[in-house]
This record gives sequence, structure tokens and C-alpha cells, in this order.
Amino acid sequence: MKSFDDKERRTLVSDERRTLALDEPRHTVVTDDRHTVTIGVGDAAGPRPRALPSEAPALGRGTPLDRYVVLDPLGQGGMGMVYAAYDSVLDRKVALKLLPPGDPDGGPEMSSGRARLLREAQAMARLSHPNVVAVYDVHQHGAQVFMAMELVDGQTLLQWLRERPRGWREILTAFLAAGRGLAAAHAAGLVHRDFKPTNVLVAKDGRVRVTDFGLARPHNAPSAPTPDTGTPVPDTHPVKPHSLLELELTQRGAVLGTPAYMAPEQFRGATADARSDQFSFAVALWEALYGERPFEGASPSERRENVLAGRIKPPPPYSKVPPWVNRALLRALNTAPEARYPSLDALLSILERDPARVRRLWLSAAALFLLVAGSSVLAWSAWHQRRAHLCTGGPEKLKGIWDAPRKTAIEKAFFATGRDYARDTWVRVREALDTYTTAWMDMHQDTCEATRLRGEQSEAVMSLRMACLEGRRQELAALTEVFTDADETVVEKAISATSSLRRLQGCADVEALMAEVKPPDDAPTREAVETARAQLARVKALTEAGKFKEAQELATEVAQKTSKLHYPPIHAEALFMRAWVQIISGENKDAPPLLTEALWLAHASRHDTVAAAATVRLMGYYIQRGPPEEAQRWKSFAEASLERLREQGDLRAIYHNNRGLELYQEGHFAEAYEAFDKAFAFAEQTLGPAHATTLRYASNSLAALGNLDRMDDSLRALETLVVMGEKNLGPLHPFLVQPLMNLSNTYVMQGRLADARRILDRVREIGTRAFRSNSEEWAHYHLSAGELDGEQGRDSESLEHYEEAARLFRELTGPESTDALQSLVRVAEAQMSLERLTQAQQTFQQVLELTKKDPQQQMHIYTQALNGLAALHTVRGQHDKALRLHQQVLELRERFLGPE
Repeated sequence: MKSFDDKERRTLVSDERRTLALDEPRHTVVTDDRHTVTIGVGDAAGPRPRALPSEAPALGRGTPLDRYVVLDPLGQGGMGMVYAAYDSVLDRKVALKLLPPGDPDGGPEMSSGRARLLREAQAMARLSHPNVVAVYDVHQHGAQVFMAMELVDGQTLLQWLRERPRGWREILTAFLAAGRGLAAAHAAGLVHRDFKPTNVLVAKDGRVRVTDFGLARPHNAPSAPTPDTGTPVPDTHPVKPHSLLELELTQRGAVLGTPAYMAPEQFRGATADARSDQFSFAVALWEALYGERPFEGASPSERRENVLAGRIKPPPPYSKVPPWVNRALLRALNTAPEARYPSLDALLSILERDPARVRRLWLSAAALFLLVAGSSVLAWSAWHQRRAHLCTGGPEKLKGIWDAPRKTAIEKAFFATGRDYARDTWVRVREALDTYTTAWMDMHQDTCEATRLRGEQSEAVMSLRMACLEGRRQELAALTEVFTDADETVVEKAISATSSLRRLQGCADVEALMAEVKPPDDAPTREAVETARAQLARVKALTEAGKFKEAQELATEVAQKTSKLHYPPIHAEALFMRAWVQIISGENKDAPPLLTEALWLAHASRHDTVAAAATVRLMGYYIQRGPPEEAQRWKSFAEASLERLREQGDLRAIYHNNRGLELYQEGHFAEAYEAFDKAFAFAEQTLGPAHATTLRYASNSLAALGNLDRMDDSLRALETLVVMGEKNLGPLHPFLVQPLMNLSNTYVMQGRLADARRILDRVREIGTRAFRSNSEEWAHYHLSAGELDGEQGRDSESLEHYEEAARLFRELTGPESTDALQSLVRVAEAQMSLERLTQAQQTFQQVLELTKKDPQQQMHIYTQALNGLAALHTVRGQHDKALRLHQQVLELRERFLGPE
């Protein structure tokens, strides 16, 4: 029996294992590293966008569109009009992109246009990068679709180029920035398919942003029917992808893009991929540098033939653009996609080379030549062989870290846990570490050869990069050592822990490496610092693998040792790691003073990375616990630290998640959803889709989405989260229990009881293989099973499930825990459904007794019990008693939550 609609609390996940409890649930999603809580959904409908008149060719100043007010037209695009507008909710100016209004059933062309704008919004919303225009919102109402996005105060790249004469270095710098935005799209799995100067914006502050992703599609989106049937192969997966990005909106062979910048494969109607964007980028840059396009043609058809034939017009003889830039562009303009650079990042790395440094290297090469010329050819050959041999030591450095014996030891440890998903987890971990170590050895060799053989970088740069690679090697060694002694917890977290290995690309970022703190001058201190960093790498590995006690003990030991080294940067790192382990384990009472001390040490020694990490964590701590003014102070500090560091990775993800938690608590669910979505995007880009943090942030995004009364979107997002977990963790991984139970509950609320039962049966199957019978996961399962049985009229079975959940929570979390009390409320409701009114009254009274000690802390459950008693009195016909209890509930909620 459902006597009221606010049965459960709602929680969100911070960067701790504990959850943040919130009141007045309207939607679901609760998760941390291991535990699951599910919640209900309200049925209130949100405001709908205002419909536009079907005949208006343009909108006048002051026209309202939902929460937006039109200001001025900005321009006409191929798929609609763009206006400057005012966002009345967030008090900011935005850009609104509108399709021309028309009949909702106005034919395939209008339908395709609306779908493309929605797809553009989804494509851009998946990107969170300083060189990509941010998308805030998208609305569809009948025939009208409009998208709200970042308003860039500036001009297009084409206008910027025509504004005044510009040198080749200035032009190259602007295009490199645009290229980084385009490469970020590729990293997110998207292809632009229409890159050109008018789809790039240059703000007044000089920042360059790529926009207009209306033709974007994922790398793996289907583009052609099967050759046998002529129709796409149906997806037999039990959960369908929901993104409009997965839809094919054009017929096979259709040509989309701007012909002047299109790659040959686009002219042929073949599938465009990231290499097609690379071609378009090279055409646009060639045109900007040389003042003319690489492919001539008096007509579009003639230009098309030249593109298909690869007939490139030579650069003008008077050009000051150096030949090395031209060589790089020629490869990117190759007719065959496979002959271009393997990625846009590879092209950008070539174009970022400093010509002055290239000249210095040629001088060094000339000096070497003179040296060699004075000796014999045999001596040159011997010298070259010795140099080459110097760069082949990478595999030797991985012995005992990732070799056949260690792989065998880890496999044996994983299988010894007896978990059914251990084999699948081992295969995924092995493949990921094989890929990582191969890339490490390749970069190790390339870093050496760049100095010792090719002369492309100095010895100092090589030393920086090698030190970075050594740090990555230490992390790898620590992780694989933890894996050799794996238990159930380690196996459960192994894929996520593997994802936590820092990316190797950072060891190629010379500018960032040069900005890091300098090592100690004296050799003994240097050696002690290296030892401490190796131990901190083990602390990280233990924490990521769930070995919190061991991690905390080692972190404390390292912090004590580093306090005596008189080298503040390493002591700041050790203090921060102590605090971080506490935060992740949920035992964080000492975290604020540790973080504060780490911050000031890092700030004094210019260790910007640790300083930024500490401020972001302090921001999160005070957002969750208050006081609010302290949270605001640290939020401002965190923003400044991240900007100083130009951080666009995991720290930025944590910042946006903390911001989302703050907005969620304040009831600003749309803004919270936007913040959580950004957190998810940064985490996915930095940590990968299999990391626990990425999946938690996806869950938080889902929670905020549910509070926007977008039930269909919430359901599809839940299904997507399930697919994400299955793809990256395996079909039997325990992580799936949480989103599957929430999916089952959503189906229950929609009346899809058979679907809910099917999903819950799968939860039981995974739980039987993964969890002990007295775990919290089983307690949550019994809550969900009781809900479903109650909806199907199986009240006796429902009561049994609720009683079992209450018993488990009493044993595991204590009789006064929120989970235990919530389960008792469910028990009382089931007793009422079975007309066991005396028992139900006793159970409700028991809840009141347990919560009255601290009614403010447990107010939500306390008032649920009062509401339950009121419902019981109503059943007995005691309406005066029921009314008094309802009035008491109202008074309490107004006192604690406010009249609204």
C-alpha cells in the first residue's frame, strides 16, 4: 500500500564513499563506490516551452522563449537563425539557435532539420573543452526547436583573418587552438564533418572556440545498410542506446558538409571519420596561410575533380610560411585517409614545433656531421649503433612489473577469489595494461631517440620526460603489486584502479613538465624524495583497490618521514595523500587540517597541482558540511587555482561535481544537471569510462535529470548507464546492481511490472554471485523486491522482503540508521496493506521513538511515520486524529524546509 509519495530519502555522491542525504525525493539515484539506495519519482509536470507562430520569419526584441528573452539577431546559419538572448533564470546572456518554425508534420526535411539541431546539441553537450562552444540547453515543442549555448563576444575565424593582415605564426596559433577543440571532439568519439573558418569563433579576449556541430556523428555510428539486405542490422542488445547521435539522418551516398573544405571520401558519399576532419582542417589552414585554397577550380565540379585526384596547387613563391609547415599540411591533404596522420593530435604536434628550435637542431646536426666527417664510415656506423642501443631499455625496466610471471601471479590471485566476474575482469585488466605498457615502452624509446638519434629535443627536455615516465612506471609497479595479493574488494575495483593510472600524454607536454617544481639539489634528499614518491604511488594503488586501512597506515608513515626532509613539495604531496585516503574511505574528520597544511606548503613551494587539488577538496568538504560562507570562500579559491593551473582534467571534474552538489542542495536542478554533466565529461576524458568516479558522476547527472520531471530522458539515461557498465566492466560486475535496481524501480513507477521483474531477477543473479547474504546490497535488493511485490498485490511476500531488509540494516548499519528506519516504515506500510493495523501502529510508534532523539536530522523519516499513523487513523475512521497528525507534519516540514 502506498499511503504517501515521499517514502525515501535521496542521496548524491560526493568524492567520498559516504553519501550526501537530501530530502523530499522526486527522483532516483543514489550510489557510491559499492552501495546502492533507490528512491521514488514525483509526477509533477514541468513548464513547457512556448510555441512560436508558424509564419514569423524573424523574432523581435523581447520575444519570450520559455525562460529566455530574445535580444538581437546574430546571423543566419544553414539550419536556422541565431539570436542573442537573456536567460532569466541564470541571469546571463546566451546564444539561441532556432530552426524555422513549421508544421510538426511538415515532412522529412523539417523532421531531419529538427533532429539535426537536437543532435548538434547532444554532440556539443558531450564536449567540455575551452576550445569548444558550450551548450546549455535544448528545447523542442511541436514544430519549434531551439538550442541555448554560450554567447561568444567576438567574430568568426574568417572575419578575424580578414580584419587585418596577420603573420603566419599568429594564424597558426589560432588554428592550433581550434585544432585542440576539434581533437577534443574526436577524443569524445565525435566527428564534426563540417569544419571551416566560419564554424570557428574568436572571442575578444583571443580565445578560439569550435562550434556548429550540426553534422557531427559518433565515430562508430552506422552509415550504410548491410550489403545483403539493404537494411540496417537490428540491435539485439536488451537495452537500446538512446542518443540522437546514434541516428542516421541521411540516406546512403548523401553528401553533407561544405564542398570547399570537404575530404574526398565525403564527395564520394563514404563515411566521414576523424581523418576527414583532419583534411578539412588542413584545407582551412592552407587557405589562411597562403591566401588561396590548395585545390583550384573554376567551378565546384572542377574543384571536386581536383580534390578527388589529389591535384594540389603549389604555395605562392612569395610566401613566408616555412617549408616544414607545408610538408605537414601536404600529408594531411592526402587523398587516401590512411595516408594522412593517424590522428589530428599527431598533426597538431608537428605544427606546434618551434621553427627556431628546428634551426638550432640543424646546427647541432651540422656540427655532428663535421665530427663524423673526420672519422671513418665504420666509426659513424658504430656510433649510430651505440646510440640506437641506448634507446632500447624500456622492456627491461618493466621486468617484474608487467611480465609473464607477474601476469600469472595476478591471474591466480584473481581466480582464487571465486567471483564469477573475476575471469572477465582479469581479461579486461590484462588487455588494458598490455596497451598501457606498450605505449609506455614506445614513448620511452621515442623520448630517447628524439634526443640521441633525431636531435629534436635537448638533454634537459629528455630528462624531464624520462622523469615523468619513471613516475608512471612507479604507479604501474605499485598497482600490479597490489593485484598480486588481490581479494574480492581488489577484484571488484580492479578495472577502475587500472583506469586511474595517469595518462602517458602528460609526459609529452614539455611546457607542463617545465612548470613542475624542481627536484632537490643534493643527491641524498633527491633519493629520499624518489623513495617517498614510490611509496605514495603504492598509497594511491591501495586506495584505488579499496585497501583503505593499509593505504592510511602507509600514508601516515610517509608524511612523518617527509616532514624531516626539508623539501616542502614532497611533504605537501604526502599530507594531501593522507587526506585523500580519508576522503575516499569516508573517515575524513582529519581531512580539513591536513588539506589546509598541504595547501600552504604547496603554495609556498609553487607546487600548483597539489595546491589546486587541496582547494577543490576543501571546497567539496564545506559544501557538504557547511558553513556556507566557508564553502563559498574555498570555491573561489578553487576556481582561481584551476585557472592558474589551466587544469582541464580530473580536478576540473571534481570541481564541477562539487558545484553540482551545491546546486542540487539548493534545489537548482537544471544547473546541477549541467554541472554534473560537465563533471562526467571531464572524468570520462581523463579517467576513462570504466573508472568508478566517471560512473558515479554519471549517476549524479541522472539524479539531477530526474528532478527536472523528464521521465523519458531519465529512463533512457538509466538504460545508457547500464550499457556503459556492461561494456566497460562486464555483464556480471557488481556495479551493475545499483543502476539495474533503479531501472527496475523506474519501471515499477511506470507500471511496467513485467520489465521490472525481469531486471530485478538479473539483479538477484548478479548479487548471488557477487555478494554475501548479509551485505547491504542484499538489503537494498529486498527493499526493491518488496516494492515490486506490493505493486503486484503480493502483500505477504512484500512484507517478508521489507522485514529482511530491516533486519539486515539493523545488523549492518545500526537500529537508528536511516536505512534501518526507512525499512521499518516500509514494514509498517506492508502491515497496513495486510490489515494488521495493530502491528502497523506499533511499528510506526517504534520509528517515532527511534527518531525523536534528533527529529531534525531524521525529520524526513519522522514525518513519514507521522503520516503513516495518520493514514492508519483514517482507515479506522478516526479523522480528527488523522488531521492533527497531518497538521503536525506540515508544521515540521515548514519549520525545517521552509514554506515553499
